[in-house]
Amino acid sequence: MKNKTWYLMLALVMSLFVTNFLAGCATMEKSPPERKTGWLLVHKPLGEASHRVDAARAAGKDRECPAEFKTAKDEVDQAYAIYAQCRTEEAKAMAQDAINKLNALCPAPVVVTPVEQPHYKYCVTLHIEFDIDKAEIRPEYRPEVAKVGDFMKKYPTTTAIIEGHTDNVGTAEHNMDLSQRRAQAVVDYLADNFGIDRSRLTAKGYGMSRPVADNSTEAGKQKNRRIEAIIDCAFDVTKIEPPEKLCMQLNIQFDTNSYQIKEVYKPEVAKVADYMKQYPETTAIIEGHTDNVGNPDYNMKLSQQRAQAVVDSLVKDYGIDASRLSAKGYGDTRQVAYNSTPEGRAMNRRIDAVIDCVVKKP
Repeated sequence: MKNKTWYLMLALVMSLFVTNFLAGCATMEKSPPERKTGWLLVHKPLGEASHRVDAARAAGKDRECPAEFKTAKDEVDQAYAIYAQCRTEEAKAMAQDAINKLNALCPAPVVVTPVEQPHYKYCVTLHIEFDIDKAEIRPEYRPEVAKVGDFMKKYPTTTAIIEGHTDNVGTAEHNMDLSQRRAQAVVDYLADNFGIDRSRLTAKGYGMSRPVADNSTEAGKQKNRRIEAIIDCAFDVTKIEPPEKLCMQLNIQFDTNSYQIKEVYKPEVAKVADYMKQYPETTAIIEGHTDNVGNPDYNMKLSQQRAQAVVDSLVKDYGIDASRLSAKGYGDTRQVAYNSTPEGRAMNRRIDAVIDCVVKKP
């Protein structure tokens, strides 16, 4: 009976020893051969650190950032030396520190994406009179073109669309062709005389489709016979004074059949208010535009209501005098993109603030 009890106690002790041994082995691994330690097992941080050195060398990091690689490798070597002195915990801590350094070797450069400046458009009306049925720019009107050329030279990142417009005398086809030729003449003059790269310029003729005045009077016809330069500018407009008009396109999305401005879009309206406060002699026309989905008469009415909502917000929320503002709805008559795609229709559903920026000089 005594022998049986003794055997049971011995079996229990052996079981506990094997369990502890195996548990200890679970935190150890085979010593890398290149270390030539003669030890069968080492604690995991040391083995892992040695493997990380090999992996970093294989990845070329010893050449990409040699100083940092050598520092980490030397620390691994030192950790093994300390381990050999039975300073196990100190060696494990040093090996872990070396692992952290090896993991952080040669970090990829941080690519800083520049913050893109918002784009605005300067609308410069050029008061150019052409000979009847001609597209040549007469010498006395070259200073008008110089307003665009000088501005684009000063701001070399700008691009421009040169628009040609006519009155309603003559056929629509003839006026469309004439307006295109006159716009192209301005583009050619800017390229040839101001060195503006042609890739920054586009000519577009609108014929008599976009009148700004009544064609029943001679004065109205004269206003409609015009060249406009729509200059795209990517910079802070509050820091420069535009030549004539600043056209801000406001990114405002309305609910279907609604003209209520959501709170999230108030900063768009604030852009207009801030600029008009900076230049208190400016006036603005708030234009509403839609895509071609729905009844044209309804779209015209809705675009007017949305433009008026922006005017009302400028007056009520930002203190802009109502006499400086007017609302104009254009429905789907002035598209800037094709309505055949969702993206194009989204671009056409817009609010434009056309700010008259002629500031009186002292």
